[in-house]
Amino acid sequence: MANAWFKYSGSGWLSDPIYYNKVSAQPSCPSPNVEICAIFADTQFISGVPRPIITPGLQEELNTAVLSHTESANVTL
Repeated sequence: MANAWFKYSGSGWLSDPIYYNKVSAQPSCPSPNVEICAIFADTQFISGVPRPIITPGLQEELNTAVLSHTESANVTL
């Protein structure tokens, strides 16, 4: 499936795709950039709703972003 941006809901497990909603473009994230804002990932459908596929590599990027407060190509804060 195609890659897309998914905005994090702000609560729930970072590794659980149900806490992300597909958006049409990379979202603007509020400052200060210290919390997960959005991810760029392949799309899957869960109960008919587009959700991200959180691969082990993406999970590692999420963990690194949380610990170091540093964005990556697929994770924005």
